[in-house]
Amino acid sequence: MGFKIEKDVPVRRFTSPFCAALDQLEVGDSMPDLTKKEVYKYRVNFYTKHFKDRKFTFRKEEENSYRVWRLS
Repeated sequence: MGFKIEKDVPVRRFTSPFCAALDQLEVGDSMPDLTKKEVYKYRVNFYTKHFKDRKFTFRKEEENSYRVWRLS
């Protein structure tokens, strides 16, 4: 019985586009133009085991706009 072997197939780590973007943030980078609903929905991801060694913060910038920063 032979099994097919494929090399260099990327593993999908995140089911959420927000988490994929959060993973790509470098220290000092930010994501603008988020709604309050988006920020509060996804902020629980800041504390998951994948992001435990990174620190994030968010702040309201305008009437309906929030920004997320990576601090460390």
